[in-house]
Order: sequence, then structure tokens, then C-alpha cells
Amino acid sequence: MKLKHKLNRMKHHMSHDGTETPAEPEQEKQQPKYQQDIPFQTEWENMNAVPLYLDDQYVLRREEQYSLDDRHGSRRLGDIFQVFDRWAQETADHPLKPEGRRPQDLLFFDTETTGLNSGAGNMIYLLGGAWLSEDRVHVTQYFLPGPESEAAFYYHFLTEMEHSIHHLATYNGKAFDWPQVKTRHTFVRHEVPKLPEFGHFDLLHAARRLFKRVLPSCRLSVVEEEILGLHRENDTPGYLAPMLYFDYLKEQDPAFIEGVIGHNEQDVLSLISLYIELSERVLEGGTTPEETYEIGRWFEQMKEWSKASWCYQKAIRTSTEWDAGYAYALALVLKKQKQTADALPYLENVWKHRGRHAADAAVELAKYMEHEYKDAEKALYFTEEAFTLAKNTELRDDLEKRRKRLTGKIRPGK
Repeated sequence: MKLKHKLNRMKHHMSHDGTETPAEPEQEKQQPKYQQDIPFQTEWENMNAVPLYLDDQYVLRREEQYSLDDRHGSRRLGDIFQVFDRWAQETADHPLKPEGRRPQDLLFFDTETTGLNSGAGNMIYLLGGAWLSEDRVHVTQYFLPGPESEAAFYYHFLTEMEHSIHHLATYNGKAFDWPQVKTRHTFVRHEVPKLPEFGHFDLLHAARRLFKRVLPSCRLSVVEEEILGLHRENDTPGYLAPMLYFDYLKEQDPAFIEGVIGHNEQDVLSLISLYIELSERVLEGGTTPEETYEIGRWFEQMKEWSKASWCYQKAIRTSTEWDAGYAYALALVLKKQKQTADALPYLENVWKHRGRHAADAAVELAKYMEHEYKDAEKALYFTEEAFTLAKNTELRDDLEKRRKRLTGKIRPGK
């Protein structure tokens, strides 16, 4: 790219004091200033892809549209609007809650790269996003025809998708996709718009919470088949994508990369269906006792004690077998809500079963007897019980100190 064009672009994006300059007049923004022959342009057009120019560079943008009534797996894409309405009625905070945003504010985002490492040598060659209007789902993809066009690649992505990059939804995007975008952006940052600030739903973390106990893996392909009921046919495996891109760079024939582009398109649509699925499961409080318990733990980590209590109670109520983990979790959350008396029956039940969490329950009972009930003898009894049940050396050391202190209260001088 010629130096004068780089300087002009820097001038358009930043002033000397680091602030953004006013938008340039429309006639100065007209693209392209350069036209060039695109290899296999007819084939690209048959794939609904068109070239976008930036000075002497070009990228390819591909667009597809879907009806809100179209289904992707078991989910209707338009159901996301109903899910947002349900979230608006939910008073508890949660990482999947849109917090006043609309479905139109989300960009369901995925990338394809030349490798799986996070180093600077790894290049993104496909940026794919699904976004919603009032009556359609739009898939927009930006394809990098070669390393020399990276400025144009990010320029058009950031300029055209600015309206959608208010909140990302990804699958492992916090750890991989967006950090990769940040890394590559640094190489062309003086020629393209700044990266926007945004919220981020990383659906991998949510999928792991809900499905890690029931799925052999939480890879998106496994979640698609087992949870969303989506079975892809003639799909290009992700591990082939880098090799196919390198083949494309040699031959410039989009036939090499067409399957990868289709794979990416399916990925971003799956993110919409998965967000709907995960949200509904959270809002319903789970579909199994185990899932309900995990959702309760999630709310507990958000300090949403009331919602966590509701989930733990539902897990106990719907489970066919008594589970010490559910009962103990509920007891602790009730205690945090100053409902210690309500927590006691659950603690006693856990202690009497002499299994998982029995020692911890006995410790909680000892604390209650000493501090709430003011009965040092019963507190000592439960301390002895906890000591007998405890297997953790650190816990036994703490219990020994508690036992000595309580013995001193009951029999001073001994």
C-alpha cells in the first residue's frame, strides 16, 4: 500500500492528540480507488461473495440470509426474541443475561485461522458473524485472499460490522478468537478503525457448566449433535481448514475453501441456537437434577442466593435419590440468607448419612450450637463427630483447636 494512502487513513482515524477526527466527506470515502481482476471472480459471485477494495488491496465479503422461522438443529432461530423477553423478566443477575440489550445488538462470531496457537505468526483468514434484523438472520463473512490484504480485511470488517459489535457471542472466543483479532489488529492498527469495546458471551463456559458431566467432550460439534440435535452432512472438518487455505493461496481457486466457508457459516448459526438452548435451560432451572444443581452453583457464584436456593430445592425435589451435595449446598445458601434454622434439617440429614460432606455438616452444626444456640456441650459433640468423619488433615487440625477451646469452656482449667 502506498505511503500517502497509509498517512491519509491514519489522519482519518486519529488526530494528533489521539482523539477521533470528524468523518470525512462522503465523496472522499467512495470505494474502490483501485480496481483489479479477481481470480475466479465468477466462482466467487456464485458463492454470493463480492470483492471490497481498500486502495490496492481487496477482500471478499459473502452474505447469506435466513428466515426467523428457519430451524438450526432443534431450535427456531427467531426464538431468540422470546428468550430475550424472558430474560427481561428475570430479576437475578447471570452471565448469559443480556442486560437490556436487544437480539439485534449481538454478533455471533467465529474465526478460521492458519493454526490453533495464539502466537503472532497465526493468521486469521475468515471472520464470520451472524446478526439479526427484525425479520431476518444475516450471515456476513470476510475472507482474506492473501496476507498482503490484511489492512483491507480488518478495515471492512470493523467499518461495516460496527452496528453489530456491541456484544459478542462466541465459543471459546474469550480465550482464542478475539485475542487473535487483537493480535492481528496491532499490525494494521494505524490503517484501520480501533477495536470497539463490547460485552461478551462465551458459550463454551456455559456449555461446560451444564454438559460436562453428560457429554464426552464439550467441543461445539459434540454439543451440536447431542444437545441441539444437529447432524451436519458433508461438513469440512475443522482440522483440515488451515491446509485448505494454504492450497487456496497457491491456486487462488475458491473451490479449495468453499467447504471451510460453509463450515464457518454453520458454526455462527449454531451459536444462535446454542444461546437459545442454554438460556432456556438456565431460566427453567435445568432439565435434570444434576443440571439444576450446576445452575444453582452458577447463581451462587453470582451471589444470587435466592435463585440458588430455588435451584437446589428443585434439584432435591426432582432427584430420584437423596444427594448430600444438593442438601449441603442448599444449607449453606440458606445460612448466607440468615435462615439458619431452615438450614439445620439439611445439615443434620447430611451428617447422619455419614457420607459426602458429613464432616463439613458436623462442623456447621457445631458452629450453630456454639454461637446461635449457646450450647457448648452440643457444640463439642458435633466437633468430635466432625473429627471422626474428617479425612482432611487441615480440617482435623482446625477441629483439634476447636475441641480444646470448647473443652475449656465446659471444664475450665482442664
